[in-house]
Amino acid sequence: MTGAADGDSVLDEGHVALVTGSTSGIGAETARNLAATGATVVVHGRDRPAGEALVAELPGDDHAFYAADYTDFDEVRGLADAVLADFDRLDCLVNNAGTWQGDRTLVAVPGIDDGVDLTFAVNHLATFLLTNRLADRLAVTGERRAEEADGENTDAGADPARVVTVSSDLHRRAELDLDGVRGPDGPSGVGAYGHSKLANVLFTFELARRLPESVTANCCHPGVSPSTGLSRNGSLLAGLGWKAFGLVGRLTGTVDTAAESAETQTYLARSHEVATVTGEYFDDREVVRPAEASYDRDAQRDLWRTSVDWLGLDEDAVVRGAGERAPEA
Repeated sequence: MTGAADGDSVLDEGHVALVTGSTSGIGAETARNLAATGATVVVHGRDRPAGEALVAELPGDDHAFYAADYTDFDEVRGLADAVLADFDRLDCLVNNAGTWQGDRTLVAVPGIDDGVDLTFAVNHLATFLLTNRLADRLAVTGERRAEEADGENTDAGADPARVVTVSSDLHRRAELDLDGVRGPDGPSGVGAYGHSKLANVLFTFELARRLPESVTANCCHPGVSPSTGLSRNGSLLAGLGWKAFGLVGRLTGTVDTAAESAETQTYLARSHEVATVTGEYFDDREVVRPAEASYDRDAQRDLWRTSVDWLGLDEDAVVRGAGERAPEA
């Protein structure tokens, strides 16, 4: 880990961080990095044995594993409800869970008769739902953090709670097409994945505008790490190609290990250096400019409204603030 040292961490004993999709790969490395600060880490995934094994490995005694399938929105709601019931604070949410599907598969969505592409449902809609369901707890925790800092008479300044969403530079290949994620016809593989990762950036920018000042929201490119299980549901040919790319990449130094890929989201989750930064896209722990499509305000709003409608949410169940804290094009 070459990011912020533990001494530079805003996370500490008594704090709580939720890392989705953290039973293996980049998510597990992120969980290890956040646990090293002394914080309680909530591990999430579908593989209970792997999740419980990671919890047992982490330093400290209060870590927990929660199972939830991101293709089932009732389970996503259940995950949020369990975290809210079991923890009285949430200092950081790392939206790391994601999937890459070789074939187009549909997921039932309450507001859509013909279903939605699984990649989009998992990578965006489930993330949208979980984040909004936990937003109030994050906001209250951010206010609590400010009170705690005042009580300690520190000079560290503002220290909001944080939302970190893992996107990908593949978002640069996409333009928002919400009609294209509905029904059996539409892109799959890299096309569907890139589109879902653009949705992550658009969502982050709109979320940053809506959140109160007690919470920040940023997103990042995690690097290229063929060692993760992201493409396990791709085609056989694509899987073999990805493995070959990983082997060549390791020899040439052009790919990242899972630990290296976890650095930027770890940095965004725990570093003092980005305590008040919000509405930005990061790569290798630096702010970089994402695709121009990410700055389309109409697309940001349309994605938000459509996500609310498709998930059958009440407006009172989502962040409604009108702040203008995210960057403009």
